[in-house]
Amino acid sequence: MKFDDEQMIVSGINVTPLVDITLVLLIIFMVTATFVSERAMEVNLPKSASKENAPTPALTVTLGKDGTLKLMRKNVSLEELRVALAKEVRIYPDEKVLMKAEKDLPYYKVAEVLEAIKLAGVRKVALAMERK
Repeated sequence: MKFDDEQMIVSGINVTPLVDITLVLLIIFMVTATFVSERAMEVNLPKSASKENAPTPALTVTLGKDGTLKLMRKNVSLEELRVALAKEVRIYPDEKVLMKAEKDLPYYKVAEVLEAIKLAGVRKVALAMERK
């Protein structure tokens, strides 16, 4: 049997390797994005003896020692925090919030942020602690 040059021409492109590479890159991006958001601001957390895990996934609110307030790595004021969380709660009623606060902050500063979170309608709030 003899083949012509026309019969040997490849008329399609194999996209399987492209899809494989794209999926691997997507997975790498998703994994590294979670690590980057966790290190938005370094705070010294209080120590805890319990082994309870933080709710996941959750929005992260960070209160720094200088009073800097961040929502998922973005600087916000107390009012902006309340408005942003209220929008999230309207979309996702069971939204969880993980609050990280510097351990040496006065109690009233932490209470102000917790009150803003409560006024936004968030029902599930966890306070981040370091394990002893």
